[in-house]
Amino acid sequence: MIEWNQLHENPHIRRGGKLLLCTLTACLLSLARFGGLALPLNAALAAALSPAEGIAVLAGGAAADFLTGTLQKQPILLCASALVTIIRWLLNIKQTPRAAALLAGCSTGASAVIFAIARLTSSREWIIWLVFSFFTAGLAYCIRQVLVRAETDLPIRLHEGDTLVFSVCAVIGLTTLCALRLFRINFGIMLAAALILTAAKRYRITGGVICGTLSALAIMLADSKAAPYAAMLPAAGFATGLLSGKPAVISYLVFQISGTIGLMLVQWEAAVASALVSGIIGGLIFLLLPTVQASDRLMQWSDSDADLAALTEARLEFLSHSIAGVRGNAERIANVMSGSNPAADQLQTVCDTVCSKCRSRALCWEHDDREARSCFRQLSEADLSEKLKAPFGCVQPDQVTAAFSRTKRQNAVTRALAARLRESQKLLFTQMRITEELLHGAGKQSRRTYHRELTRYVSDVLAKYGIPIVAAAVSTGEHHRMLIELYVPADEKLDSVLISECLCDALQKPVSCCGVEKAGSEQRMILQTSGGYSVKTAAAQCAVHEDEPCGDCWDTFSDNEGAVYLAVSDGMGSGRHAAVDARIVLSNFRQLVQSGMDCKAAARMINAIMLTKSGEERFATLDVAKICTDTAAVTLYKYGAGPTFVKHGSQITLCQAATNPIGILPNAEPYTTVLKLERGDMLFLLTDGLDDTLFPYVRQKLKQGGDLQTLAHTFCAKAQRESKGAPRDDVTVLAASITVATVDE
Repeated sequence: MIEWNQLHENPHIRRGGKLLLCTLTACLLSLARFGGLALPLNAALAAALSPAEGIAVLAGGAAADFLTGTLQKQPILLCASALVTIIRWLLNIKQTPRAAALLAGCSTGASAVIFAIARLTSSREWIIWLVFSFFTAGLAYCIRQVLVRAETDLPIRLHEGDTLVFSVCAVIGLTTLCALRLFRINFGIMLAAALILTAAKRYRITGGVICGTLSALAIMLADSKAAPYAAMLPAAGFATGLLSGKPAVISYLVFQISGTIGLMLVQWEAAVASALVSGIIGGLIFLLLPTVQASDRLMQWSDSDADLAALTEARLEFLSHSIAGVRGNAERIANVMSGSNPAADQLQTVCDTVCSKCRSRALCWEHDDREARSCFRQLSEADLSEKLKAPFGCVQPDQVTAAFSRTKRQNAVTRALAARLRESQKLLFTQMRITEELLHGAGKQSRRTYHRELTRYVSDVLAKYGIPIVAAAVSTGEHHRMLIELYVPADEKLDSVLISECLCDALQKPVSCCGVEKAGSEQRMILQTSGGYSVKTAAAQCAVHEDEPCGDCWDTFSDNEGAVYLAVSDGMGSGRHAAVDARIVLSNFRQLVQSGMDCKAAARMINAIMLTKSGEERFATLDVAKICTDTAAVTLYKYGAGPTFVKHGSQITLCQAATNPIGILPNAEPYTTVLKLERGDMLFLLTDGLDDTLFPYVRQKLKQGGDLQTLAHTFCAKAQRESKGAPRDDVTVLAASITVATVDE
């Protein structure tokens, strides 16, 4: 069987398909009437195409005129198309928009002059055709512009400068299709209805109103009797644009109601009723077919933001890789140079500086070499603080001991400088690696699709309520979840509930606040629409000593990608110092993740902070569960953390591994695993204060099920009872359950 790709890539088949399409298009253009007039549309089309395609247009137009009996009524149309084709073929004119406009305008004007000289047209008709020549030139320019963008076989990205060109072609195309009918069904009106609903769904009010206005103009030009129906289309586009966030069925019903109102105003005229039926069929096409996805594949509205986002991502990735290359070269050079300055050999140095000039050298090193070397070896191995004693019988004992002392001090300084250099290099390379990860994370964030129109709309809504916005951005990510970033002055008090309610009413979508962070003179608020799942959390704690704070800390928060984080940290020991270490780890982790950094990169940075925090050995565990609310996938990151119990249906899974806490080794590597959960599943993060002997009890309780908060308190109470009211270590239980998100959420 021949595959479609083989047919599509075959040049002969593609050329034949283009010629056939040009012929059929010319037939439709010949049948089109604009206010009852036939226009030289085929001449404009032929001027915008290649010579071979122009011949196909000429043949299609002539065949349509011959079959409909209009060849003798409008011969000037056929003459204009013929002149365009002949001139293009003879002069081999370049296929540029300006050349196409000049060719079409001159050919139409020349046809008018020829028929005027032959006295086949009146003076009034001659003047009208000269006016038509300018129209033909403009139309050829627009058609050629559109074809240049379409011939790339890529989705057409519209810019502000393309508005007029594509609008003209859209009106001409819809008007032409209005001439194609099957019984009482008008294909132009049918396509117009599907187009308005698709544009309103994809581009909200702007898309609905623009397409509604263009469709109304096209229908009025094609059939003035359907004007009452056409007059309602801009209002229908506006209404469906307002309801773009609602189900498609609601937009469809509102669109049909507007058409029915137009029919009622003219007392059920046949032409308007026919247009209403065609609109109903077009709306059904919008409902049943993936028109929005198809439109995005063919054509997208674009502006500088989308191109700038792609460029920003590429630049940040390139800069990240460049820094990685520099770091790699520096590390290799440092490793090579680290052994180039070894500590001096004390024995050889003293022999060269002192013994080589001594008159008794032959007696010490030639006659009694073994004893001399043994004594010198003991001197070289002696500590710097020890009192040195020259070998027995040495004639220069003071010079020998002084030389050994000097060499020992020099070696000690060399080793100290080398150690300091290694620490500086390690710190520098760590900072460079963190910079790479920050740039990489920033590049990943720029992959989001930013919406300029929605951003302006959100800014206007917040300005209406007196909320001072420094900057705002509305974007969508991989799962089409809307994200709203608001930047306001740091000294401004933000009411997250008020802002969420305002944006919910304005966008007609449930929006929730994910948190507010401050940095410098600004603060940022993140709001986003809900995903397919929601996460409910509960926690319980008990400390070793009632008069001291718990050394464990926990936190829950969201990032700007729609993920919910459960984080638990257990500081070394118990009490206030342990709580401080745990709080440092959690607060920094939250801030870094919400700024866009990856979990592992954030943990590496915190590990470097903990290593340099003080001269004392202080560390803390880190246990993180990242829950994606779009897919319910859970990613666990464990740095010396306690066990995690996962209840998936009736199955209980224990996740536990031996890893190092944060703040012990320079390289902190976690235990990582990914789990796919579903509605009703539970997740329990436990610190090591819960003894291993209680794991069977935890499994039993999880199988029995129950309220999330009750289970968390039950596990803490069990740990206290088993330890006779005073646990050996702090105990923290952080739990979460997966539920399906509702509209209110």
